[in-house]
Amino acid sequence: MGRLDLLYDAAIRLFSEKGYRGASLQEVAQEVGIQKASLYHYIPSKEELLYQIFLSVGEMIQTQFLRIGRDYHHPLERIRRFVECYLSFIVSDKEAFQIFLTEKKELTPQHREKVDAICDLLNALMREAVLHAKEKGLVAPDVKEDLATLFIFGACNWAVGWFSPDGKYPIRDIAQDYSDILIKGLKASKE
Repeated sequence: MGRLDLLYDAAIRLFSEKGYRGASLQEVAQEVGIQKASLYHYIPSKEELLYQIFLSVGEMIQTQFLRIGRDYHHPLERIRRFVECYLSFIVSDKEAFQIFLTEKKELTPQHREKVDAICDLLNALMREAVLHAKEKGLVAPDVKEDLATLFIFGACNWAVGWFSPDGKYPIRDIAQDYSDILIKGLKASKE
């Protein structure tokens, strides 16, 4: 593992533990075992370090969502796979995922715009799957795609706060149950 990777790992640990504002570059440097001034050989700023964490997480999720969108044509299966994929990032890198969910306000407007573009694409892919399911009669006609999409991501995002690998259920079971509940809810009609 190179020095830059160690730097990112240390930043992820510290930002998730103390928050972006609570963690200092001095602490990041100490974690890696270098002088603070040496950090600037690898990164131009603390905010750039945060941005690179965002890009890493966002691009990994984006890549998987695009693959799912291409490989799964049945819209309910696509929704299920999106949910499973999204929740799997909690296990693969919970700390970085938590930063992705909580620290966007700390990015510069230009960086926030780029991260928002990734998030917008994820939302569009989910919304498109819900709409496609609705058009095929698989989802109740009164379901609003935008609200369904917000609900799905909101439910998944909360799991980062309570999920533990040592908990009662493995993430695979949670993802399956979430998918089942969400899809059943989309199928239900108003009474």
